[in-house]
Amino acid sequence: MSGTVLYRKWRPLDFGEVVGQETVVRTLQNAVAQDKISHAYLFCGPRGTGKTTTARILARAINGRTASSGGALGDGGDLGFDLVEIDAASNRGIDDIRELRERANYQPGAARFKVYLIDEVHQLTSAAEDALLKTLEEPPPHVVFILATTDPESLKPTILSRCQRFDFRRVGVDDMVARLRAIAESEGIEIPDEALRLIAREATGSLRDGVNLLDQVWVMCGASVTLDAAQEALGLSPDARALELASAALHGKLAEGLSVLAAVQQDAIDFARFKRQVVTHLRHVLLTLTGASESLSLSGPELEQLREVGQGVDASAAVTALRAFSEADVRRDPYQPLPLELALASIVYGPPASAAPAPGPAPQPRQQSQPRQQQARRPAREQTQQQRPASPAQERPAARQQPPAASAEPHAAPTNGAAPAPGPASRPSQPPPASAPPDQILQSLRDALRQRGYGLVATMINGSCQIISQTEDSLTLGFFDNYLQMHMPKVQDEIGQVSAAASQVLGRQITVRCVPNDGAAATSTSTASAPPAAPSPQNPPPAEPPQSVIAREAASRFGARPYQAN
Repeated sequence: MSGTVLYRKWRPLDFGEVVGQETVVRTLQNAVAQDKISHAYLFCGPRGTGKTTTARILARAINGRTASSGGALGDGGDLGFDLVEIDAASNRGIDDIRELRERANYQPGAARFKVYLIDEVHQLTSAAEDALLKTLEEPPPHVVFILATTDPESLKPTILSRCQRFDFRRVGVDDMVARLRAIAESEGIEIPDEALRLIAREATGSLRDGVNLLDQVWVMCGASVTLDAAQEALGLSPDARALELASAALHGKLAEGLSVLAAVQQDAIDFARFKRQVVTHLRHVLLTLTGASESLSLSGPELEQLREVGQGVDASAAVTALRAFSEADVRRDPYQPLPLELALASIVYGPPASAAPAPGPAPQPRQQSQPRQQQARRPAREQTQQQRPASPAQERPAARQQPPAASAEPHAAPTNGAAPAPGPASRPSQPPPASAPPDQILQSLRDALRQRGYGLVATMINGSCQIISQTEDSLTLGFFDNYLQMHMPKVQDEIGQVSAAASQVLGRQITVRCVPNDGAAATSTSTASAPPAAPSPQNPPPAEPPQSVIAREAASRFGARPYQAN
């Protein structure tokens, strides 16, 4: 017996020794006492919480056996062939279940019931589950099934509906410490409560893991165990360092936090474990700040330390620190502090600039998402309003002059020498000076219209007009001949909004008027006999677009003629 590991040696032999499952134990005891035995039970819950142990105790109880007559290790060995344990992880096929069904027809040897304990039942194949379902639907009267699993949601609902379900919960820290204390005293191990609490927290609710960790500490440290020795045996960093880093993060002390991380790296401590302890401390501080410290299973000195760390800290700062350290990924290299250093720096200096959402333009109507498509289609539509050029020689210069007019907005260079802005949302909102060129004023007017949600109107004054006169209270837009039929009427329909945008741009009350640009028309009619002048703000390029390839092809194939306005 002395060579047996502790978790097997101290496995419970009756319901009274089961820890942390009071509701389950009470229900099963009542069922046995009232002789209300179900033909199928489902024990589900996390690992190490007593599912298999309770199943063995139940198997003995329904057959009238006591703990004193049980097997030496509490494994139900006294039941012999009347307790059949099956590991569904390795016996998961339909043939295994068919064999089980055949064996279930035989009467028990010396016991009242023949008990089949199927562990990890969720590992069965779908066909095996169907075969088991048939037996659960019409079980022999002398058979009891106990299914144990850590993942009940993987089972078919038809199986779940035929079992009495019992959910095993994780064992609390206080209950686990009491059980570990009883085992330690029986084995002659001297260990303080702080070390037992450390073991219980590291076990994360699994009593079997907690007993195993106690066994590990006992083997390394001997019969006398201290808190530091327990930390060293479990490979844990000292709690003081983790709490010190948590305090530095909450109070914005970057240098102190980096020094702690450097010291931890110097000692070659696993940062994955260290991070878990830091996150645990930050969580405890958050619960303390929010008045929920009663839910923590901590001693008085530990609670006092948490209150000192949280002194003068807002709960929102604790949430920020907790999120930053929780998201730090130390799995790639658990001995490098860089992820935790970045988490600490992000807490002190705030999130990186790219994490903050950039201010976008004001909400705009649906039609604003269409200007580029409309600009792509407009030359083909407006070509029908123009006269076909007399010869290809006249057509080619116009094709070279049109792109600058159509793309004047996206390629407009800033007048202050700064880098071009990526879009209208990032252009400066300062009004242009009174001496600004007309092109700059027109550009600012388009930006203001887009910000107001009138992107289509802004598109209608892009390359189709120019400012021909400007006074203290008025602004006159002259539209070229090719845009009189479509663009100018649409701008006039929203002239109130255009005037308001112009007032915003120029910083005074402005009334906008739309008129035909006679000078531009005369210039465009003379381009057939005179070479085109170089584009400039005083001498803009002709806005008349060239005849598209599609229009020329249609004219040659179908005899189409340009549309002539009356």
